[in-house]
Amino acid sequence: MTKRTVFLIAAGCVIIIIALLIYFSMMNTTGPKQIINSISDTAPLPWMLKGVVLDLGNHGDYDDKSIESPIVVKMGPGSFVMWYRGQTFSDQIGRVMRATSKDGLNWTKTSVVMLPTETYEGNKVDPMSVIFENGTYKMWYGGDAYGGCACYATSPDGINWTKYSGNPVLRKTPGNWDNEGAGGQHTVIKVGDKYYMYYKGYGGDAPGWTFYGLAESTDGIHWDKKGKVLSPQPQIGETTTYRNLRAVMVDNYYCLAYSMVENLQISLASSKDGKTFIKNGFIFIHGRVPGGYDVKWSTSPCIMVDGNTVRMWYEGGDANGRVRTLYAEIQKNFFSRAVTDIVTPPIK
Repeated sequence: MTKRTVFLIAAGCVIIIIALLIYFSMMNTTGPKQIINSISDTAPLPWMLKGVVLDLGNHGDYDDKSIESPIVVKMGPGSFVMWYRGQTFSDQIGRVMRATSKDGLNWTKTSVVMLPTETYEGNKVDPMSVIFENGTYKMWYGGDAYGGCACYATSPDGINWTKYSGNPVLRKTPGNWDNEGAGGQHTVIKVGDKYYMYYKGYGGDAPGWTFYGLAESTDGIHWDKKGKVLSPQPQIGETTTYRNLRAVMVDNYYCLAYSMVENLQISLASSKDGKTFIKNGFIFIHGRVPGGYDVKWSTSPCIMVDGNTVRMWYEGGDANGRVRTLYAEIQKNFFSRAVTDIVTPPIK
């Protein structure tokens, strides 16, 4: 065996050893779950797809162009109510509309229940969250002014709404990370005696980026901002612009379901305290509903735990950009597993 051959064999062994060391180092850094449940995971949860449950209106109806931002509340056995933003081809106004159902699948549209009438709303009102408590419906909705802001209204019946005179209840803060817009898209949940609002914000310190922040309140009107809780991570495949988040409690975890502007599929982040979140990866991929009703996107998920089932109403966008409300459901135990899977360690 020549010296050259011995040298080549030795060099090859060194290269193999270095490659193995790098591989095992990466395994120890990320952990097996992080590799399996990466942001590019193409095998999401086993949802049962039901397709379109609230379709576009007839020509001339206020929702003949799109049905967006579905918010569903279960009032009791056999009683569901949905509020959504309807838009028509005849104008650029976004109206809050209402529908009812006995099973959450077959819906009857009722009426327009809110119009944009205030300067802080711009040309649309966008329902973000509805909570029914002590005989009152409480709605937090998005306005277009101030770069996006969060507004509040109440109703005795879910139909006739009174807008809070001090709106907006959340807006941008000069000198803060959200100094250009805060709350145009948001979600509110109540845990114990406290309301938590997770909202999209952006500012001049990070042009082109959006983040999710947290604000807390004891009355749903006066909010105390707590800072960012979720930031985009391009290094794991995320884009820099978040949108369409919704919050839900699952097994005592605070869960945020959200999407990204350049990747309109549904991801999940979870937290034990509502402040420090881990990312759980994609939980729902668009383009799987027969008929192509979500071939372009699946966003704005309204997620509800209903017994042993997790139910989800969401926006589906077709090839022409027309938006309908679609529905999917999954056994709760499958969803609960996703809540504990980790894509990244806690990063704000």
